[in-house]
Formats: sequence, structure tokens, C-alpha cells
Amino acid sequence: MKKYLAFTIIFLFLLIPSCKKTTEPAETILPNNEEEITIATWNLKNFGQTKLNDSARIDVIVSVLKKYDIIAIQEVQDVSLALPAELISKINANGENYKVVSSERVGRTRKEQYLFVYDDDVVDFIDNTTGYGIEPNDEFSREPFYAMFKAGNFDFYLMTIHTDPDDVDVEIPAMKVAYEDLQNKTIDEDDIILLGDLNARAPGVTAGSYITMDSIALIPNIVFTIKEETNTRGGRSYDNIIFQGNYTTEYSDSCGVYAFWIDYYLSEDDGFRISDHMLVWAKFRIDLADDD
Repeated sequence: MKKYLAFTIIFLFLLIPSCKKTTEPAETILPNNEEEITIATWNLKNFGQTKLNDSARIDVIVSVLKKYDIIAIQEVQDVSLALPAELISKINANGENYKVVSSERVGRTRKEQYLFVYDDDVVDFIDNTTGYGIEPNDEFSREPFYAMFKAGNFDFYLMTIHTDPDDVDVEIPAMKVAYEDLQNKTIDEDDIILLGDLNARAPGVTAGSYITMDSIALIPNIVFTIKEETNTRGGRSYDNIIFQGNYTTEYSDSCGVYAFWIDYYLSEDDGFRISDHMLVWAKFRIDLADDD
């Protein structure tokens, strides 16, 4: 297995070029390529029935989601638990074939669901692979959720989190523990991709945030793809897509932060009504030999 091979510990995030805010149409940034998939993450800010049933906002959300092969979504707030299925129905209204993997509602006080929305014509969900990140001392307000997927020859775990801004200094070190625990117990799979709203910035990033992810940077060969501001109104870097570069060699060195409202001729304020976060994405090869 790759994870037992000797390797030199380097911090590959220093070598990755910074992603820039997308200010041109997404189709220009995301050309169809059967040898790649695009993985994204988006905090949809208080995403419940009110936003789902507001055509002005949900039409944009649905259109944006359909640009990507698989998307981790945070801040789903719907006590009825009906939203995931209703969202998929809206996405598939014109014949698409998206599906969803949902977490339970998690949270000490403010409960939220995590979603993995994916194009089932491109990506397969691997049954019986969902779970929640380890937390020995109950560090997480909303424990991270993970599931395994496969596209072409590329099989991988996605692990998503929405940290509590009030406890981010505790949750980021705990996220390192949870990530490494999943890596260590999935002995047949080394591609673990952490993505979501971490409320923290990558090392070397100057855009304001709560803390720097110095503890996660201690994971050998870790790559932080996003080094730009990710909130709608700018100035903050909250969201990221993170993995170990020596394992996830499928990464295509292509990533971005998508200012979605520009494609739809909306103002920044209108974009903020949809979400206070921009969507972030990264591309991965699916045509390479499977390397676990």
C-alpha cells in the first residue's frame, strides 16, 4: 500500500499555484474533459425550505451545482429532512441524473446536514462507506461526515466539515486527528480529500480568517489547493479542498474560487442572498491507473 512506503516529508502546498476568483463564465473554466472530474464544495448559508422554494435563488443554485461532478454542501437546515430529495428533484428536472448522500442532522445546538450531491452518470457512490470523523473529546460541534466514491479509475473518500467559528481553534487540531484516523483505518484506500467550510486559512494566506491551519499543515505532504478569499463579500478565506499530494497524484493542478453571481448578471448583494460563500473547486484525473 502507498501509505506504508517511505517518503520524504515535504509540504506540497508551497508548490501549488494560488487559485484565483473566477470572474469569467464557468464554462470557460470547466471545459468538458472525460479524463477529469471536478470536485467542489459550497456552504449554502442557512439552506432550508425558504431558500429552496425561492425561485430566484434556487434556480441559480441548481444551475451552479450542475456545472460540477460532485459537490459537498454545508449548512443544510431542514428539520423535515425533505430538502435533499427535493433538491435532487429540481436538479434532475430536465433529465439529469444526480443523486445525493446525506448525513444525519448533526450539531450540539445549531443542527445541520451535510450533503454530497453527485452526477451518477460520472461518479459512483460506494455503498456502506459513510461515517463520521473521530472526536475523542467531543471536540466538534458538527462532526465531519465522509463517504467513498469512484469515477473512472479514481476512487476516493470525501470528508466534509463546517467548523464552529466560536471553537475553530479546537476543531482545526481535532480535524487533523479525524483526517489521519480515517487515513489509517482505510488501509485499502489512500485518497482522502478534506473539503468544506473550515473557517480557517491555509498557511501563507493573508486573507483574514479565524486562524491558520497550522496543525493540519503538519500532516505529511498535505496540499491546500485554495489560497484565496472565499467569502462572497471578500477579505476572508474559509473554504478549502485538502489532500495528501503523495497519495492523491490524480490532482490536475487546477482549482478555483467561483464568484457565481457574475455568470447570472447579479449584484454582489444578490449573490450574498444566495450564500455568503463562493463555491471552490478542484480537478482530478480519472484515467490514471488506480494506485489506492
